[in-house]
Amino acid sequence: MFGLLISSRAGIMGGMTGIKNKFKKLGKNLANIFPQELSPLFLMLNFLGIIGLRTFEDKFLASSSSPWEDVMIELMHNFLFFSLTSLLVWLILSFFLKKKPRELISLVAWSNLLVLLPPLFDMVKTKGNVFWSFYLLSDIKTLFWQFLTIFGNLPTGIVYFGTKITFLVAIFLIMLVIYTKTRKIIKALSAGLVVYIALFLMGSFPSWFVFLAHMFQGKSPWEVNAITIVQFFGSPVEILGFGTATLKYAFAYQIGMIFYMLLIFLAAAIFYLNNKEKFWAIIKNARFPQLIYHLGLLIVGMGLGFWMYPQNWHSNLFSILAISIVAINIVLAWLASVVFNDIYDYKIDIISNSYRPLQKKIFTMEEYWQLGIILFILSLIGSMTVSVFGFILLLAYQIVAWFYSAPPYRLKRFPLIATFFSAIASLLILFLGFIMFSGEEKLAIFPWRIGFMFLFGLTLSLPMKDFRDIEGDRKDGVLTWPIILGYDLGAKAVGSGIFISFVMSVFFLNELKLFWWAVLFGGISFWIVNNPAWKGRMKKGELVGWILSAAMIYALVMAKILFADMIK
Repeated sequence: MFGLLISSRAGIMGGMTGIKNKFKKLGKNLANIFPQELSPLFLMLNFLGIIGLRTFEDKFLASSSSPWEDVMIELMHNFLFFSLTSLLVWLILSFFLKKKPRELISLVAWSNLLVLLPPLFDMVKTKGNVFWSFYLLSDIKTLFWQFLTIFGNLPTGIVYFGTKITFLVAIFLIMLVIYTKTRKIIKALSAGLVVYIALFLMGSFPSWFVFLAHMFQGKSPWEVNAITIVQFFGSPVEILGFGTATLKYAFAYQIGMIFYMLLIFLAAAIFYLNNKEKFWAIIKNARFPQLIYHLGLLIVGMGLGFWMYPQNWHSNLFSILAISIVAINIVLAWLASVVFNDIYDYKIDIISNSYRPLQKKIFTMEEYWQLGIILFILSLIGSMTVSVFGFILLLAYQIVAWFYSAPPYRLKRFPLIATFFSAIASLLILFLGFIMFSGEEKLAIFPWRIGFMFLFGLTLSLPMKDFRDIEGDRKDGVLTWPIILGYDLGAKAVGSGIFISFVMSVFFLNELKLFWWAVLFGGISFWIVNNPAWKGRMKKGELVGWILSAAMIYALVMAKILFADMIK
């Protein structure tokens, strides 16, 4: 009997050892299946392809062809929902495996394929159709039971068949991966639970958001029910001059703006966790005076739009979100243009700006290229969540910025032409702010006297930024006024151009009350550029902010004089 027990125990131990060896072998096989050398850009483009296939399944494979508006709304919503979900799962994996997110890129790329499964499971079940798997719009008590029953107790008409199977498969695979990597069953089970919570939160996101909104308003979240949630997201809301989303698209349009904000936050968090040095290098390289200048143009454009169409201001959450998203898109578009400019100015910056990320070898050239493309794509996707015309304007901005920096045109090599195109890019940002209030997606109603004033003034004033790159520009064959005329004469020419820009604003606006103010601030700007004691600071680009400050103060004086009645 004792021998039998020993034999049984040995058999059990042998079996356990065998299982452990199989899991160890499985872990090695997983490592071979998931190669490590994948880039963030590959992950993004791969994900965009998957979203395209998912939309094809939903809108074409499982049904008759849909109107293009339906397809575009579905495509945008799929991207925002699934990218946000993927980033959440990515962060959870990083936490439980104690690895940097970049070490898990290949695993995330493979797991993204699960996005394609729910419609396929549904079509197998229904022989060609897809179940309506909408968000869980429920009160707190019902959500609790839906959580415990794994998406059970659903309203009539909503079926989580393929979606539920895919969620369970994803949770199982994540638990399997974590166990094979850590050999800790508690950690694997905990990770599975956290992933399920994340998936449930995404599936019921509108409900939780409305709960929080009620709490901020001093109301009880227990008062919220399905009707309250539908009214919050599904009712058409006036959003600035963009009008009202139709009842059909209101839900996807309005929740899409919230998803985009969260997406940018999570993407920035992953970038930071991947490499703090690279993250802060991009922040420090943002050229804050120029960035503030871009956001200032947006504010001026919005101010013009509000002055002409004050009735289009609607104080609500989604109007504030729209403004925030457009501002974020401008920041991303500017950062993308900075990246591409740094790439094509590499030789110049070795001499003039040796502290920049490429010169300090914080990024490789390939990494920098990929970062620029990612920023470019994110800015355009964000603009689509607010306005199609805004998307076109921001795309035009990116094209002009590319023509300015990149071959074959590389327009920055030619004086006046370079600043003229830089002025056009600035004007596009001004237009973007204006259409947010204008209520019509066309520029014929823009006050063109102001537009020409900006175009003229910026063309003459923007050469002030060329003094910091004199030696690098000379070596790279870039012609600027300081190189053509020499520093002293070039400073007088640029300072005179800035002074003329201030004075000409009086005649563009036909407002003589501005004359002496224009002379004052134009004279101050001329003095800043030509002050011999500040020559060194001018060459370092430290005085650009001072001139921008003078322009901002003059703009405030201009607003007070022109819009005095409205300000009162």
